[in-house]
Amino acid sequence: MLREILAVRQDKPGLRRRWFQDEFFDLYTWQKRDGALVNFQLCYDVRGRERALSWSHAQGFSHNKIDSGDEYAGQPMTPLLKGDARFPHRFVRTRFIRHATSLDATTSTFILDKMREFGRHSARGEIVLPRRVRTPAPDTPI
Repeated sequence: MLREILAVRQDKPGLRRRWFQDEFFDLYTWQKRDGALVNFQLCYDVRGRERALSWSHAQGFSHNKIDSGDEYAGQPMTPLLKGDARFPHRFVRTRFIRHATSLDATTSTFILDKMREFGRHSARGEIVLPRRVRTPAPDTPI
């Protein structure tokens, strides 16, 4: 079952970063003050072939395998995200449902919905493009 790690560095002003962890998942969320999710990263199979499904309100989806950053010359390297097309959405969703019972319903439902959305697109072979955010031109009155 996912449990929240409370001592989390807050790295984006105006957003609350949260971290949940268990033996299969690491879940990072970024929320506005009103609780609305604006980003999440769900890392799965963390003790095996770790991969990450990421979603951002501004940039859309990505799915990556995680290069653990094995040691080089005795120094640990920083883990890197590398492209990975296949997302086993049914498997991950089923496990997430079982492990996410400690999350609030709004957060778990939101993430499950996003997994379904990404799974539908990837099953069709579609590229999931970032959601376009319209910004006014610098001289446009607001």
